[in-house]
Amino acid sequence: MTAILLGTLFVAVTIGVWRLHPFLALTLGAILAGSLAPSELPAPERVFAALEATGGAFGDLVGAIGIAIALAAIIGDCLLRSGAADRIAGSLLRLFGEGRAVWALAAAAYVLSIPVFFDTVFFLLIPLARALARRAPGRYPMFVMAICAGAVATHSLVPPTPGPLGMADNLGLDLGTAIGFGLLLGILPVAATLLIAPRFARGLDVEPPDTPGSGEATTRADRPGIVASLFPIALPVVLMSGASVAAAGGGGLIPGAAWAAVLGHRNAALFLAAFAAAFVLWRTHRPPVRRLLGSFGNAIGEAGPIILITAAGGAFGRALAGAGITEDLARVSSAADGFVLLLLASGIACLLKLAQGSGTVAILTGSAIVASLVPDPAALSFHPAYLFAAVGFGSMVASWMNDSGFWVVGRMSGFGEGETFRTWTAVAAVVGVFGVLQVLLLAALFPLV
Repeated sequence: MTAILLGTLFVAVTIGVWRLHPFLALTLGAILAGSLAPSELPAPERVFAALEATGGAFGDLVGAIGIAIALAAIIGDCLLRSGAADRIAGSLLRLFGEGRAVWALAAAAYVLSIPVFFDTVFFLLIPLARALARRAPGRYPMFVMAICAGAVATHSLVPPTPGPLGMADNLGLDLGTAIGFGLLLGILPVAATLLIAPRFARGLDVEPPDTPGSGEATTRADRPGIVASLFPIALPVVLMSGASVAAAGGGGLIPGAAWAAVLGHRNAALFLAAFAAAFVLWRTHRPPVRRLLGSFGNAIGEAGPIILITAAGGAFGRALAGAGITEDLARVSSAADGFVLLLLASGIACLLKLAQGSGTVAILTGSAIVASLVPDPAALSFHPAYLFAAVGFGSMVASWMNDSGFWVVGRMSGFGEGETFRTWTAVAAVVGVFGVLQVLLLAALFPLV
């Protein structure tokens, strides 16, 4: 516990008070937490092991997200420069009306985050939020919060996202039941959060950051059609969804399943989407090919700091996860029963999220602890799917600087740390709290057993 407290305090003070760059603060915080974690090794060997572990975790996370972030930056840049983002934003405003653009973004994020990782969904939709903000000044924080609310709900509740998928297995829940419960139970908490989100945005005078190419003049005649504008966004969603369907169908039983898995790999799908976005830009403005390809360097340069900070935040979270909090929670929760178990399930996931940052780790570890406390799910006074939802909602609460999602949202949106707390952290927490209250109420009124 000392490692968690001191590591957390170090990061909070160095970033919040001393204004140290987040990459340095998070990396040093990970080394500090790893050095103080319980171990029988002598001090020099503990520090050496912490250095090695931090580097290894950082490398793993860069490998997992680095290519995707860089490609998503290229996609976003091309969508902005071609006028595709502005075309989609205008279509959303016409379809829903300016007053309901927030709901349109939330709905899009809610659906897209089922087959696609949260960070990828955010990368795909943030250019639309920026384009909408240029049409509706002063509403940019609300547009960002709408994406966050919709995406975090299905990311934490609906398979085939890895966390919910593993949680369903841990709790012995049928996959179809998990998908159905997750989809239905996420709707009301997201809607309730969006209704009170304007309170969080009050006083936030933040506009979209300047993006390479975003200042180029794009007249109405210069913009691509709506189908061409949507294609670079829809393509990776379709490819990744196809891979999930092929995997669920048993791989070899479906013709072409092997190639579906290749094309549906996140990096492959985003590479194809980046080329599609570049082609849309070329068809719209006809720049020389060499100049077009060379312009990608600007977007990649913008992505570099985001990759560093996001990976450092994940490494810090992984260092805190090695401090023994999981064992402590398992001992404390051994006597839980009935509806107390629902509260405890969400509380465990929340504490795990607070301690180590990763929502997926909080879901998988929390559901494993809960499963160990429920040897016979049939003996519960409510359907086990309510436990599934309680853990998922609990994992949304308490996102802060050790969560890579915190840095993805903050840096891609152009928010400072305080603004990210007031938007992303607040929205995720409210969705989670509303969700837990909903689960308690439904389990009491409709136990389904």
